[in-house]
Parts: sequence; structure tokens; C-alpha cells
Amino acid sequence: MATPRKTPDKMFILKQMYLGTVNFTFKKKDGELREMNATLVTRLIESRHIKESNPNPPGSDSDLIVCWDVDINQWRSFNVETVTEYNGLVSTS
Repeated sequence: MATPRKTPDKMFILKQMYLGTVNFTFKKKDGELREMNATLVTRLIESRHIKESNPNPPGSDSDLIVCWDVDINQWRSFNVETVTEYNGLVSTS
């Protein structure tokens, strides 16, 4: 019997996003799979889009992560529970 693959938890993904750009695939609400390259490194985010407050405040019980999609230059969010493939850091800041 195959061992189920475990995806990283929210804290691990957030820590990696603060180090650089990460690549992963997740299932959207409509069931479509979407690949994303995302970061939370402020120098990789257009200055006019930098949030004044933390987009992922500590202590939040939500599995939702708000991040900058580097391919489309927009803020996006996804639920950690919907990640189907996590490839980790693809570039560091």
C-alpha cells in the first residue's frame, strides 16, 4: 500500500515564501488545477502593491495564504489544504 504524500503545512510554506519564490499546484474552488509561482519577498512585489500590514497575520487559524503571484503580478490566495503538488523554492531573493 502506498504511503500518502504529505504536503507542507502553512508555516513552512510561509517561511519559504519569505525567502524567495515557491512553486506549487493547488485545486481552485471550481475544481480546476492551477500552478503558481508565489512570494512574500517585498522587493519582488511592485512597490505600489506592497501591503501596509501583514497579509498573513500571525495567530490566524485559517488555512488561507495570501501571496504575490510573480507571473501575473497580482495578489492571490489559496487554501493550504488544496495544494496537490509542492515543488518548493524555485528562486531565492
